[in-house]
Amino acid sequence: MNKKMNENKDLLITGVQILDGSLQKPFEGEVLLSGEKILSVSRKGLHTYCNCRKLDGKGAFLAPGFIDTHTHSDMSLFAAPDASSSIMQGVTSIVTGNCGLSPFPVVTEEVREHLNILYSKYGQKILWKDFITYEKYLQQCFPAVNVLPLCGHNTLKGCVYSYDAKSTDSAEKRSLLASLLHKTLSQGAWGLSTGLLYMPGRTSSREELLSLMAVLKKFSLPYATHLRSEGDRLTEAVEEAILLASCGSGKLHISHLKTSLMRNWGKLPEVFQRIRDAANKGLYVTADRYPYTFSATSLSLVLPGEYEEMTDRKIQEKLAADPKECERLVSLLNTAPRDWAKVLLADTRYEEMKKYRGKSIAFIAEEFARTPGEIITEILKNDSTGAIGAFAGMSEENMRKILQKDFVCCGSDETSRPQEDSTGRSHPRGFGSFPEFFHLLRSMGFSPEEAVHRMTGLPAKIFSIPQRGLIRNGFYADLILFDPEKFHSKADFAHPHTFPEGIQKIFVNGVLYDFEAPLHKRKRNGKVLKNIPE
Repeated sequence: MNKKMNENKDLLITGVQILDGSLQKPFEGEVLLSGEKILSVSRKGLHTYCNCRKLDGKGAFLAPGFIDTHTHSDMSLFAAPDASSSIMQGVTSIVTGNCGLSPFPVVTEEVREHLNILYSKYGQKILWKDFITYEKYLQQCFPAVNVLPLCGHNTLKGCVYSYDAKSTDSAEKRSLLASLLHKTLSQGAWGLSTGLLYMPGRTSSREELLSLMAVLKKFSLPYATHLRSEGDRLTEAVEEAILLASCGSGKLHISHLKTSLMRNWGKLPEVFQRIRDAANKGLYVTADRYPYTFSATSLSLVLPGEYEEMTDRKIQEKLAADPKECERLVSLLNTAPRDWAKVLLADTRYEEMKKYRGKSIAFIAEEFARTPGEIITEILKNDSTGAIGAFAGMSEENMRKILQKDFVCCGSDETSRPQEDSTGRSHPRGFGSFPEFFHLLRSMGFSPEEAVHRMTGLPAKIFSIPQRGLIRNGFYADLILFDPEKFHSKADFAHPHTFPEGIQKIFVNGVLYDFEAPLHKRKRNGKVLKNIPE
């Protein structure tokens, strides 16, 4: 070696089986770290006598840190920068700003107020106006993981169109929207996400979305989308996403690919065919999926009719102000054709209902000797902006078929949280997605290198993350030492904040994250990354 070794910085990891994040079979070797990067990767024995610190892996597997392509940790990191739920799964990088929601840009006071209410539980006011200033505020918290923020279309649209469903469209507004996206991507955001199931994205015209695709094309950045429908109009929603991406960068990433409700389970082959056809035409189409059949989102998703065009804040305000509206909603919900035993109250800030988190709406209604409609209405009247429901509407067989596809990576669709529930209660996927994803792929016959690739090299390729996702000379030293035979999730809906087993060591940008030390003594070395080359 020509480089002079520095005992304070250089570390040789020996005695490990290296899963390098590609599809290469594991091999016995050594990895030399210098500062925040990997200096050298070699077969066994080449660095045996180097003058540096040594860590004996004792036969464990060394892999790149996992990359969670779908999180909502944009603001939770201010309250919990330790990101325990993520890093204890071996996740060292997270993509934020998904489903059309990011905490930037902030052009109007309406958007600032909306975001402050939405994120109130994290104790951080929205003090920034754009990606650059958001990035500086977040970096000052020293997050434990690397953060790659997308620009959320719903926030973007709120700045130009407002959150009003009746806001008019115009060529002038579309031009302003495109300019604001251009500015945000120029500052370093990693692409555009949409949540076309939610307001105000639900009202977006094809022309509006195409104006944004033209901007993505200039930057060659991905279009990540929570489809307009994941159920009754799933195929049409996939077709829309493919059309948009084909007019943009040609890079489409489908968030949490699923078939919701039993009557739509048979649509999966058609969805796969649409994706194959798009790939044959040159589009790069990928997806993420959490390895669970319960989805989780705002509890207000169960509401009918006109509520679909209202934000959670508007719903809460309307119910709190009008007892007759509450009575009407109770009647509508009680006559809705929904099995309330398959809807769980995943989280709420409403004190009277907190002890029922993880229980079904049917169970809670029975406990109170009330109707499901009354329970739902009461929760939303008191906490529409914070109430989360978990919904049993997905097929186990379809989930496995989706996970088998080589274009599908792992995305938790959760926020990074502490082990205690000070920032809210997680779906089990928040603490268990990656071990469960790994376990399911192995149970379906995939090799360890294939499973690890889907959580490292593949997501790095999808989002064009430079020098991460692989164990290579010159790459950043985001690494985990783990036992694949013991790598299992322990989280469930009764105990969702339970850490997995099997992770032994974690390095983020070359620094050991010592999870055996007291929380306040753990060195957090994550970075808020920008898509601008260094």
